[in-house]
Amino acid sequence: MIDSDKLKDLLARLSTIKEEGTLDGEKADRSENMHRLFMYPAMMVPATQSAMIEAMTHILPSNSLAVDPFMGSGTSLLSCMEYGFGVFGQDINPFAVLLSRAKAACYDLDGFKKAFQSIQEHIENDNATDIDVSFANIDKWFNKNVQISLSKIRRAIQAESCYDYRIFFWVVMSEVIRIGSNDRTSTFKLHMRDQKDIENRKIDIIKEFFYYSKRGIEDLADYREKLQEEHLLDGYKFSGISEIVWGNTQKKIESNKKYDLLVSSPPYGDNHTTVTYGQTSYLPLQWIDPQDINCPYDYLKTTQEIDRQSLGGRIDSKELKRVINSLLDKSPSLSAFYSVIPDDEKGNYKKTFAFIADFDESLESIVNAMKPEAFYIWTIGNRFVGGREVPNAEILKDLMERRGASLFFDAERKISNKKQAKRNSSSQTMEKERILIFHQDKKE
Repeated sequence: MIDSDKLKDLLARLSTIKEEGTLDGEKADRSENMHRLFMYPAMMVPATQSAMIEAMTHILPSNSLAVDPFMGSGTSLLSCMEYGFGVFGQDINPFAVLLSRAKAACYDLDGFKKAFQSIQEHIENDNATDIDVSFANIDKWFNKNVQISLSKIRRAIQAESCYDYRIFFWVVMSEVIRIGSNDRTSTFKLHMRDQKDIENRKIDIIKEFFYYSKRGIEDLADYREKLQEEHLLDGYKFSGISEIVWGNTQKKIESNKKYDLLVSSPPYGDNHTTVTYGQTSYLPLQWIDPQDINCPYDYLKTTQEIDRQSLGGRIDSKELKRVINSLLDKSPSLSAFYSVIPDDEKGNYKKTFAFIADFDESLESIVNAMKPEAFYIWTIGNRFVGGREVPNAEILKDLMERRGASLFFDAERKISNKKQAKRNSSSQTMEKERILIFHQDKKE
């Protein structure tokens, strides 16, 4: 049983963080540049996460384990590692797994520099004009000269024997793909640039790859220095537990360990009206060697396949009717929201309810993986669908309380550094998020 005085001290620390405005994430340091290795959708804010995690170190034992079951780009995992927590992360998006591993797996700077030099020489000596990949609409998304350059980069990375180095450079290549393709970077959905913009763009893919590789290694060095200062490195590896795997949290947490702390943000809603994590990953995954990706489904089947596999991505209309009734019983907040929707508009919220139902199943897997008296730090925002604000934060409170977790701390933060999808016909951009911290006081 955690001492009540320690709980009071934790609450005081969190309240101070809230009052100081730290949760808005406006403070940053150089080591946080590690998160720009690839501009993943809706990344969590390192300064925000770090402030809350640091507060948790005053109440949790030094050998504590943290989990992020929707890890995305791995921001929460790196923040937890900075404070000595062992970490476990999983995600249904295979690119998220690769990205998080690239950030958290290896800090052998000399090795990375030598690998980069070898890759650089391989590219510069490669005079072939072969294009190494082929997929539907490749010419739509990439100009021919870009395809040739990416093929050279791909062959050079494949020639590297060390997996840790390869995945780092696959991610660097992915960032170059993001900025060098014909896809608009103003949205995370796949949308073509206009033809005039495509014709006027002059981008040297290989030059960009060299630049982002050097920048990435420098950022890796800054983060390594932070770990070294805290005596958290064993050679060139993080000294604590660090496990990153592919996993479908709706089904299970792919670990037999029990966790003291969750730090996470649920993927925001149905993939029609919110962030399409899978579409963002689709083009990079076409170029990455599949031998370096372990995923049990055909993630390249369509541009939307990863999003279909994710929470809210699939709907069984008959099953959904039963599920909705069950959810309304579980969440008074959801029931109140549903009651004001006119009957002729309820069908517009099928994907919203599908997401909540899938998230509810995921919570079952998550709570079963936590220790007694565990803490949960959830960052969550309310979506707007059909002009109505879906009370995600209140729904989460209902669903957590049903599982014996009491709300311990509640704060609101402005979204300034978290890139969101643009307003569309179905939804509008979130401007605020809630940080809800729960304390597990019993297990049912």
